[in-house]
Amino acid sequence: MKNILRIYKRDIKNILSDWVVLVVILGLMILPALYAWFNIKSSWDPYGNTSGIKVAVVNNDKGDSFKGTKINVGNQLVQQLKGNKNIGWNFVSEKEADKGLKNGKYYASIKITDDFSHKLLSIVRDEQEKPSIIYSVNEKINAVAPKITQKGVTSLQGEVTKNFVKTVNGIIFDLFNKFGVELEQGKPKLKELQNLIYFVDEKIPQINKDIEEFDKGLITLNGLTKKVQGNVPLIQDSIKKGSNAANKSKDFLVRAKDGIQQAGPSIKQDLILARQITSGAENMIPEAINLINTDAPKAKEMLINIKDKFNNGTSIITNITNFLRSIDKDSNSNIIQSIINKLAVIKSNMNNKVQLINKVIDIINNGQQPSVDILNKINDLSTRVTPTLNAIINSFDSKVIPAINNITGELINVTDNAIKLLNDANEDLPVVEDLINKAYKGSEKGAEGIDLLKKKLPGIETSIHSVAIKLRKLDNDQDLNEIIKLLKNDARKESEFLSNPIEIKENRIFAIPNYGSAMSPFFTTLSLWVGTLLLVSLLSTHVKKLDDNKNLKAYEKYLGKYLTFMTIAIFQAIIVSTGDIFILKTYVSNKLVFLLFSVFISIVFSMIIYTLVSVFGNVGKALAVILLVLQISSSGGTFPIEVTPTFFQKINPMLPFTYAVSGMREAVGGVILESLRYNTIILLLYFFIFLAIGLLFKKKLDNINSKFVKRFKESGLGE
Repeated sequence: MKNILRIYKRDIKNILSDWVVLVVILGLMILPALYAWFNIKSSWDPYGNTSGIKVAVVNNDKGDSFKGTKINVGNQLVQQLKGNKNIGWNFVSEKEADKGLKNGKYYASIKITDDFSHKLLSIVRDEQEKPSIIYSVNEKINAVAPKITQKGVTSLQGEVTKNFVKTVNGIIFDLFNKFGVELEQGKPKLKELQNLIYFVDEKIPQINKDIEEFDKGLITLNGLTKKVQGNVPLIQDSIKKGSNAANKSKDFLVRAKDGIQQAGPSIKQDLILARQITSGAENMIPEAINLINTDAPKAKEMLINIKDKFNNGTSIITNITNFLRSIDKDSNSNIIQSIINKLAVIKSNMNNKVQLINKVIDIINNGQQPSVDILNKINDLSTRVTPTLNAIINSFDSKVIPAINNITGELINVTDNAIKLLNDANEDLPVVEDLINKAYKGSEKGAEGIDLLKKKLPGIETSIHSVAIKLRKLDNDQDLNEIIKLLKNDARKESEFLSNPIEIKENRIFAIPNYGSAMSPFFTTLSLWVGTLLLVSLLSTHVKKLDDNKNLKAYEKYLGKYLTFMTIAIFQAIIVSTGDIFILKTYVSNKLVFLLFSVFISIVFSMIIYTLVSVFGNVGKALAVILLVLQISSSGGTFPIEVTPTFFQKINPMLPFTYAVSGMREAVGGVILESLRYNTIILLLYFFIFLAIGLLFKKKLDNINSKFVKRFKESGLGE
């Protein structure tokens, strides 16, 4: 131990006593820091400055018209892009876009075709055509820029889809809204008819009672006839009013039926829209699954897009189901119920796929590989909803619309029956009135009239009571109000909700405010390895004899010189880490851990590289460089290790960089002691393994290395 320390003290003395050597050593201490600082600063916030990436936008859309209203979706998109500062949108002619894209002036171009609005509005025609946005990209200019521009185009596509769903649903809900207002206005007329019939139905038992009392001799014929005569005009007037109200209600129901018939095609268009959205999502699923192993971020992006499409489809299906349930509440039409059940199965399948997609996204976020079973469930052809929607749409005109019309037809039939019964009752009342008058003129003739009256009144009572019972079944104010409320909802708000039904709330765990800070663990680790490489390149691992010419043992030379390398490496780590924190102002959750772990990994790296060079000579330097190259690609410091080729994934656990970068990330993002302890233990194993290699092989390989170096110098190519 004494000789080891003497070697170390001599090196320190030589450094401090010679200003040239001191300047070189100080340079070696600072150079790794400059390497780290420049790299961190250059990548400080690349995704926050994407407005400088120029993308040409060409709008050739000629527009179209719908119900007399001119629509130009291309112009609307251009206006939206002018307010979007995420990318440098340049609005130019097609000729300028093509020329600028080839010359490198623009990274990409977006062309909105001349028939864009026309094809977008094909949803309201017999044959639908999907509009196109032509996206061209110059991939020669930069490797990352195409990914950024593609993200912009994907966002644009999502915005178009959202606005389209919003517009189409707005038209449908506006129609429902008008029908709901008309239904609410006619509600008092329906209530008037109901109240009149209820009043008559309540009075007839009293008339029957009075007649029974007369027949039994409980009251005089004169008193009975007066009571009956007093009620007959009231009944007659009520029947006339009821008949008039029934006729008015019939007219209103006929208009309401026409309104529902107009809503039928709109529901069909909603089903077609749902089919297009879900079909597009289902067609994207195999592509997204295939990308998981090769390009997980892009696969994740596609899965989110697929999930949004399914959610949009679910919202449309929910709205259609609620409407069908409202109009079929009392009729229980088998056809309507069958459609509702099929829509429920479709909705359930889409919700299941959304849940599975969320699981896959969580697995990708956690850096894991989704299982084949869960991917097969997402891609299960038996749960595709498009065939079921096709079947519903194909049978819609022949089955669903007639079923809806039958429901309103039943209500009109009830009203027709009520009118007929009231008219029959009105025709019978003069006979009743005449009989009462005859009964009033004479007891004998009155008795005969009462017998005839008793025969006629049950028929009138039955007719009126039958109408009252049927109306009471329909007189559910809550159900009627629910239908009116559903139809009268704000069309703009409902279409806005369906176009964007889900609000994503981001929850950032161990949040890091900028990209440069997030990359500081990798670049700091890399600079410390490079720093030690510089040391072995400029400083010698050879140990000269001490002043007393005492022979030194191999392990004394090895450990004595290592202390010098370790000391310089420690200062390199201190300068790099403190500069990261106080000069660059990188975000660090735990500054003390960041500093201490930097020093620790610098000690480990110095042991590894020093041992390789001390034991194996120039071959060791080559090995250290090879390790550097492998670790840059395989440590997961830049891209997630899961997106790299299989070879790099397999060697990742065997490299010290993997654990050094991981430990530094704990200090930057937030320390989890268990993870930090694990990384520290693994790095300590590397330290002691290379220490053992040095102690075991230093002496054995010294002579071989000496001969190798001598022969290399004699060649005239080495020093």
